[in-house]
Amino acid sequence: MTDAQSFASWWLIVAIFGIVAWPILFRLFRFLPDRGYSLSKTGGLLAVGYTGWLLGNFGFTQVSPGGVMAALMIVGAASLACLRGETSSEIRQWLKTNWGSVLAVEVIFLIAFGFWAYARSLNPTITATEKPMEFAFLNSVLRTGAQPPGDPWLSGYAISYYHFGYVIVGMLTALSGVMPGVAFNLAIALLFGLTATGAFGVVLNMIAAAGKQSLVRAIAPALLGPLFILLGNFNGGLEVAHKLGWLAAEPSQTEACIQCSADNRYCVICQPEAEAACAGCDYKSNFWGWVDIKWTNNPPVASAPGEGMPSFAPDRFLWWWQSSRVIHDRDLFGAEVEVIDEFPFFSFLLGDMHPHVLGLPFVFLGIAFALNLFLGQTDAASKTASVSAAWRPLPWLDLFAGAIILGGLSFLNTWDFPIYVFVCVAAHAVARVRRDGWTDIVWRDGLVLGASLAALGVVLYLPFYIGFRSQLGGILPNVVFGARIQQFIVMFGPLLFVVVPWLGWAAASNFNRANWRSGVASGLATLAGLILICAALTMVILLSGRPEVQSAIDSLIGSAPLPSAPALILRRRLEIERALTPILITAILAVAASLVFGPRRANDGGAPPDSNFPSTAVFAAVLTATGALLTLGPEFVYLRDLFSTRMNTIFKFYYQAWVLWSVAGAFGVWMVLRMARPLGQTLFGAVAAAAVVIGLIYPTLATTTITENWQGTTRDADGDRVATLDGMAYMAFSRAADYRAIQFLNATVKGRPVIAEAVGGSYTEFARVSAHTGLPTVLGWPFHELQWRGTAESFAGREEDVRILYTARDWEAALPILQKYNIRYVYVGPAERSQYGDDGLTKFDRNMNAIYQSDGVTIYEMAGGQ
Repeated sequence: MTDAQSFASWWLIVAIFGIVAWPILFRLFRFLPDRGYSLSKTGGLLAVGYTGWLLGNFGFTQVSPGGVMAALMIVGAASLACLRGETSSEIRQWLKTNWGSVLAVEVIFLIAFGFWAYARSLNPTITATEKPMEFAFLNSVLRTGAQPPGDPWLSGYAISYYHFGYVIVGMLTALSGVMPGVAFNLAIALLFGLTATGAFGVVLNMIAAAGKQSLVRAIAPALLGPLFILLGNFNGGLEVAHKLGWLAAEPSQTEACIQCSADNRYCVICQPEAEAACAGCDYKSNFWGWVDIKWTNNPPVASAPGEGMPSFAPDRFLWWWQSSRVIHDRDLFGAEVEVIDEFPFFSFLLGDMHPHVLGLPFVFLGIAFALNLFLGQTDAASKTASVSAAWRPLPWLDLFAGAIILGGLSFLNTWDFPIYVFVCVAAHAVARVRRDGWTDIVWRDGLVLGASLAALGVVLYLPFYIGFRSQLGGILPNVVFGARIQQFIVMFGPLLFVVVPWLGWAAASNFNRANWRSGVASGLATLAGLILICAALTMVILLSGRPEVQSAIDSLIGSAPLPSAPALILRRRLEIERALTPILITAILAVAASLVFGPRRANDGGAPPDSNFPSTAVFAAVLTATGALLTLGPEFVYLRDLFSTRMNTIFKFYYQAWVLWSVAGAFGVWMVLRMARPLGQTLFGAVAAAAVVIGLIYPTLATTTITENWQGTTRDADGDRVATLDGMAYMAFSRAADYRAIQFLNATVKGRPVIAEAVGGSYTEFARVSAHTGLPTVLGWPFHELQWRGTAESFAGREEDVRILYTARDWEAALPILQKYNIRYVYVGPAERSQYGDDGLTKFDRNMNAIYQSDGVTIYEMAGGQ
């Protein structure tokens, strides 16, 4: 099957899934102007994926063409049930009226899917970062068939990680018949296309509902949705400025040398004769040292541009990587502490099929569900309190479908589940409060709705939770680290320079109708509450006297005596560049909350809402406030994991803040440019345009870099560049021996027999056989297993057993290990010889069958296939 045929098959399958599932969404999203059509493909994948997964857990189906078709037919039957009554005629009438928006959705999806499939074909290799692990999961899903899929890196165990996305991709792969190496890159392109379409769809519905206008008229401004979600942060612009040597300080004869900063990061300006005073500084520049983003806090190095690249394009090795590490934490004495702050475009550029990327399109489905709840409570004629009992604030279809959507987020990327349950409850409650005021029924329904969605979301995915283990171990206080304002602006600049002016304009335009007392109180109470929680947790931890606590303290304060630590910490947290970040975020939260709680209802004595602040602007403010909460929280607390830093909390929370602020910002641009006075439109438009232009620098130059100027990174046997979606194609030339052996295993070995291979560290070539075949091995990357399971109990001793298996000269020492793990195949290739040597390999020749032998690779099978 050619790449074009593979692409066409996936496009067709996803289109069919969307068509089959749309009647369900049409009923569910009855308050959305587009009735869920823009989210239908994502909804179809979720519906078919959930049905197939559930059937698989009960042993009825497998991840196979027949199993996927069975799931599709069940979803189709549910859709037919939704077509009863007048729904069928409503759909026909809706299509007749809104065919233009249908066409727009299809064009946007096809362009985005096709464009990123082409980009992936120019850099398709499944190597480095998390790709081997993700490919291992995909291959295991395909090889296992049944649910739950086996852990390819820990034989005898099921996967203990959120893996719903791999099940869905596995279903598409099985139904299409596409090779896994091609499917991996098609999946990245599909996620790109669905994300762009989802962002477009949510903003389209917000604009159409706000303007009371046709969907067709909302198409053009709704394109801001995919634009904003796929922008880069401001570090792309900084990289260009750094490459050009801008803002570098020159020695001055008239200015005295200013002392180096306390953490030895930078010296403002030095005279030549005072150079020694700043000898310890990393880089003598007032700007780049102040910004302190890794690598750019060193002097730019003059170099020739890459082939075909403009002179201003960054060419430092992996320069594009650093944009995901702009929040640069340092301990009290300046030592670096890693923080991850990815954003969607970086994820697509990197090409990792990790859970936070797999869940991204489904996040927009969750936002659409929240918007539907909001719009359903905005109109007094749509009250739902009377249609159900107190314990069920929504109709059964809404509650059940919402639980599948939100519960699916937990199975896709568990961090997202509580975030979007909160968004849904907040949207529902805010709409009720604005309509009915604060009443006991509103409080009750909000609590019941949140509890119902959370509980049912867990129950509907219970088979996943039964075998799930996590490394998370509670909440820890963030005493030392705070995002510096300059780095926070670099991270979120393209969105902040839209969201903040929009909030400012909206607040000024509705100053007398906004509920400033409640909004400001909410912001200040949140900030104070987080500070108190941080302080209380710190006291509890210090009084606990646990050894790991003392170790953590030592790592933070270094050689400073413990009594002086509080003063050092207080001075650190009160530094202006660190204090400004929570102040800015709290201000965003306070203004957004003020708009959320007002304009007030006319019968409360306030002016009724008007066209200057449409109802969906309140929803945008809810999203903005939620994003503020997600960025403010890690300033004071974080979730404990094996890394014992706030790295993952920042990573997961910032990622969703980017999503929420992208949607709110896109809507805000439309709102200001449509409703503001001409001068306001001009000023706002200029600021927003500048932010977008700078935000486009990273996607443009980084994609050009990673595809080697759009020429491609994969070469054929003649050394010519080729475009291919096959992520394994590179192995045919760079790892030919392993490649041919893996092809042999994939062609001849059925089922899931255990194969032994060398054990090594994460992000190395080790575990490559299990990753590329889905065959379970005794142990893959040990630290990854530790992250997935929380403890080493389940794989204790395995690494040593594998070492003995390969190094022992006596068969009697190896046989018990083979039997203990039920090993059927032993793989001996370059990695095994490098790791364990050749001395213990002859025993395999004497006692096992060599079923494959070529180019230094031998695969042994237990006699009799046992």
